[in-house]
Amino acid sequence: MNLTTRQLKIFVLLAQTLSFHKTAEMLNITQPTLSKLLKEIEAAMGIKLFERSTRMVRLSREGQDILEIARGVTARYDEGMLELDERLRDRHNRVAVAALPTLAASLLPQLVRNLRQADPHARIDIYDPIASEALQLLRERRVDIAVTAMGNDGSPDLRYQELFTEPFVLFHSQQAKVGITHWIPAEISQLPIISMPSGTSVRVLTERAFQNDAQPFKPLYSLRDLNTIAHFVQGNCGIALLPESSLDQAVHQGVAKTRLPGAPTRSVGMFIRREYRPSRLARLALDELRRLGKDRQ
Repeated sequence: MNLTTRQLKIFVLLAQTLSFHKTAEMLNITQPTLSKLLKEIEAAMGIKLFERSTRMVRLSREGQDILEIARGVTARYDEGMLELDERLRDRHNRVAVAALPTLAASLLPQLVRNLRQADPHARIDIYDPIASEALQLLRERRVDIAVTAMGNDGSPDLRYQELFTEPFVLFHSQQAKVGITHWIPAEISQLPIISMPSGTSVRVLTERAFQNDAQPFKPLYSLRDLNTIAHFVQGNCGIALLPESSLDQAVHQGVAKTRLPGAPTRSVGMFIRREYRPSRLARLALDELRRLGKDRQ
């Protein structure tokens, strides 16, 4: 039987959606093309995989019998390809780092500069997803290191080392009059607050801090891009409630910062997989992150 991994993945995906329309969209192909591919798969296997009518699609008995095997084959293939990519990163002097957007903007440029000074031929791949996506990239072996805020859920498959802690502060234009000197959520909620979108670690920590004070958190704007937030602050369109490292006042002219005694803090650190054996370049990156974290603390 001459069957490709792509054909198996098409079968598994169609079995999951039971929709030619959705599957074709996910594969970025037309429905007639998907139907043709399915016929080729069924011909290669010598069995009918699906029963179709104008109203429904369902697995045939033969399709049900082999679905779990197909899922296992594609899962092992994906895992093997990710492991291969990890090995190739080591061989070709590459390291991949994922970091929260706030940290990617404030911490990673210095990391890249320092690593390139230590090894001009090093290649550093950078990703800036939200916290849950950063750890998923790490678990999938797509990155070697994830720099993010420490959560409360625990990660037994990962190792965490704290780099620094930092408080939440108010970023505002130099012309704005904040009038708040301490962490009082009831008073802060009266400000035109800019926060990050729901699901980001910054937003989760902020909402948790407000809930601890029985105060709802309803920001005026929820923006993900830090440059956009900086421009809103510079234009006096709102006041950003963010971790202290989020905006660099030396870069973002016209932005002022107000520290609030009693404000919540976040623990920032780096995750690696528990069984991971860092390459030489990855060890350099880990050591450099420790040094940068010590300087930041």
